[in-house]
Amino acid sequence: MTEVVLLYPYSKPSHDRSIFRFPPLGLGYIASYLRASGVSVEIVDCTFMSENEALGRVLKYRPSIIGMYSMYTMEEKTLSLARQLKSKCELLVAGGPLPTVYPERFLQVFDVAAIGEGEQTMLEITLALRNGGNLYKIDGIAYRNDTNRYGSKEENDVVRNPPRQLISNLDSIPFPARDLFDNEAYKGHYKVGFGNAVTSVMTSRGCPYSCDFCSKPVFGNTVRMRSSKNVVDEIEDVLSYGYDCIFFQDDCFTLDEQRVDRICDEILERGLKFKWKCLSRVDSIKSEVVSKMKNAGCEQIFFGIESGNNAILKIMKKQFTTEQARKAVEAAASSGVETGAFFILGYPGETNQTILDTIKFATSLPLDYLSFTLPYPIPGTGLYEKVKNDIKEQLYRAPRHSLIDHSLNFNSTFSERKLKFAIAKATVQFQVRKYLGNIIYYPIEKPFEIVTNQVFKFI
Repeated sequence: MTEVVLLYPYSKPSHDRSIFRFPPLGLGYIASYLRASGVSVEIVDCTFMSENEALGRVLKYRPSIIGMYSMYTMEEKTLSLARQLKSKCELLVAGGPLPTVYPERFLQVFDVAAIGEGEQTMLEITLALRNGGNLYKIDGIAYRNDTNRYGSKEENDVVRNPPRQLISNLDSIPFPARDLFDNEAYKGHYKVGFGNAVTSVMTSRGCPYSCDFCSKPVFGNTVRMRSSKNVVDEIEDVLSYGYDCIFFQDDCFTLDEQRVDRICDEILERGLKFKWKCLSRVDSIKSEVVSKMKNAGCEQIFFGIESGNNAILKIMKKQFTTEQARKAVEAAASSGVETGAFFILGYPGETNQTILDTIKFATSLPLDYLSFTLPYPIPGTGLYEKVKNDIKEQLYRAPRHSLIDHSLNFNSTFSERKLKFAIAKATVQFQVRKYLGNIIYYPIEKPFEIVTNQVFKFI
């Protein structure tokens, strides 16, 4: 019998083409935190499992508590699994971004929603259940009044306890319990598809920026950073599992230039040989820093640029300009580091011309990877507030197998068909330029753009 099973309810689709597929570090941190206090814990990561296999694995452990992570794209699967497991444990706990924002959605099935960071909250929940304590006194949870379980006086209302204080010293948290992940499956996924065994490391929590579409209810705006020694100690632990490439999963790895410098120095001093990638903002990167990163093994930097039109960037609250974006990408590329960028097409406030501006701008950058998506109104974001009255379904449903795996789940001035055409057009322009080169591309660029621009406007 296991005290706690942590369930990650994501299943990799058969047509998965994502270059980002990592183990659930959040659950890994909670597992290691619980184990450090003597709690028996297992992780069931559904990524490479069927639903029946995942359910069988959970039941095999006979857990007292099942904790399930959920976010916007996992809500339907989370609730489905929870209904099947409801009677198989003493306590069912939901945690992660969406339960933090809207615990009411989960408390129809779950007993408790963990709000915010989960390490200390899950430990206190576990100890309270083990020792017969009062769950309703724990900070950082939400629950429904239920006289049988909680001793409350009213029924059906959701109660939110005082918020849990953020963990200020991230170095005090044990490294994620990577032995509980299916490392062979993750390594196989990347080696077959991309040639390297890649996994993720998180070196900080929180982001000081307030992009209109971004949800960060768990870690918030307060940035907390791990020390360079602690980060590189974990890198050595990761490499011992046979990984040879690391993706730093921070919202912005380059936020503190001096810390990046110290991490690079630590990697070089220890003589560690591995490739790594990271996320950055275009206004937090300099060519000299990129050179140091490259020397320490940095292979690729991804930028969340999102639009090629300054007016739309203002609506998105990105706080930089297209000129800054171009300079940052060119600086990284000229240092010999591969570059990637993310863009959104069809944001509220867009016109035909702003979308075409974004496509032209994005495909003109020296990028090795380019991603276009549709806007997803995640609850708790400014984007959600803009379109909440036009959302088709509150429950996110994953798009079915198609050439472009995106869906538009709110009524927009643009049809989903039109926006998918724009993504296809942009992808073709990027791929042709990338693989044929500018010399071959330039003679066909203008005719292609004229024709496809007119088709886009006509749709």
